[in-house]
Amino acid sequence: MKMSRFSSIKNNLIVYSLSIVLLMTILSLYSLNIIDRYKHQIEGMFERHIFLSEIETMMNEIDENLLGFLSSKSSTRLNEYNITTEELKRLMGDKPADLYNMEDLIMKNIKELVNEYIGQATKAIEYKRQRNARQYYQHYQKSEKIKAFIYDYIDQLDSKQLTRNSKSYLELVRQIPRLQTITYIIVITLILLSICIVYLITSRMVRPFSHLSYAAEEIAHGNFNTEDIIVDSEDEFLLLATAFNKMKNSIGQYVDELTKQAETEAKLKDQQMKNMKMVHLLDNAKLYALQSQINPHFLFNTINAGVQMSIMERATKTSEFLESMSRLFRYNIKKMGDSCTLKEEIENIKDYYDLLKVRFGQRIQFQFYIDPTTIKLKVPPLILQPLVENAYIHGLSGLEEGGTITLKTIKSSDSTIITVEDTGKGMEAAMIQHILNKERDDTYNSACGIGIRNVRDRLELFYHTTEIFSVESSIGEGVKVVIRIPHDISMG
Repeated sequence: MKMSRFSSIKNNLIVYSLSIVLLMTILSLYSLNIIDRYKHQIEGMFERHIFLSEIETMMNEIDENLLGFLSSKSSTRLNEYNITTEELKRLMGDKPADLYNMEDLIMKNIKELVNEYIGQATKAIEYKRQRNARQYYQHYQKSEKIKAFIYDYIDQLDSKQLTRNSKSYLELVRQIPRLQTITYIIVITLILLSICIVYLITSRMVRPFSHLSYAAEEIAHGNFNTEDIIVDSEDEFLLLATAFNKMKNSIGQYVDELTKQAETEAKLKDQQMKNMKMVHLLDNAKLYALQSQINPHFLFNTINAGVQMSIMERATKTSEFLESMSRLFRYNIKKMGDSCTLKEEIENIKDYYDLLKVRFGQRIQFQFYIDPTTIKLKVPPLILQPLVENAYIHGLSGLEEGGTITLKTIKSSDSTIITVEDTGKGMEAAMIQHILNKERDDTYNSACGIGIRNVRDRLELFYHTTEIFSVESSIGEGVKVVIRIPHDISMG
């Protein structure tokens, strides 16, 4: 089953997000277009008004310098006249001569009149230098008339621009309520669309999660006959449900096989009890029968955590989680009929701790104090995991602040001591007596302490002694399990 055949949740989210972004972009562009259009008109008005004001100011300076020179022949006045005239020419030369409307025509007339004005004023200066009073006076009078025309054109152009831009401003004011209405409609539409998208996405994600959680809870209670998870969508949820169904069915078959194996071994044990010569074989059968008790509650709670984590994350942490869980499975299966070293048991607990960190975060801490001289000790497999599991289930899981589980090994002069200690709720003396009692009774919940009994029984069978196992505890002080293995003991 390839992912390319499925409509990925990621792709759906991208489509939904892009739809919202597209609508918001359209709204923004529409608003900016209206505002930008009128902004350019108003900016053009102010630019042309400033331009006309500069023309009028320069012409006043030119006229003042022209009169000063004609009346006194001052070289300073003439120099200022020439400078101002050049500036006015440069200013008029920057404007194009293209005609688009009446305002452009007036602007062209102003430019031509300015050139004519400068020409008449220059001739008046030349005739003044030649001391021809009649000629310079005539040209000065012409320049004054041209200046009057220029001022009149400037007033007309300012008036037309003011009228036109006033209309544009009023049109912009009329457009604003419409723009606001459109904005409100689009914003409300986006909000409703977002709510619908969130609802659809949430419902599509929550419904498969609910089915998976229910099925995982049933499996955690030992019910492997739950119906397979069915997912209608063709996305990651379908892959997840398919993998979960395969895992559930495979482990259910595995547990059934273990149950049948345990029944077969129990029958074999009854037959061997009739023959005292087969005591050693009987002990081994009992050892294997006890070894095959596997706690599905933890296995499938961790599977449930892995399922949830595979949705929330993509790759690294999930692969590490599943790798730790697979090592636990392999260890459980591989070591069913063998002995192992204490080092292998400790490594198994470290994998077990990795799984607990995923489920409980930092609420449960582990401490390891391992004497390197003890790690080669031969022990029955899976003697530490039930003790650690009992510590966190019955001692720490109900505490909001969590707690610490400490695993310690020490080699003394005559024995190797293994301790598993927690900082949990502790147990009263009657409960400890019940757990260690070889005659089973129903005074307390039979599920409480079954892991500890299992470990004790297997240790006694493996080492052929009963002075090997003890439990120390009091209410509020946690529980300490001590395994003391003498150096001269024989192993089964």
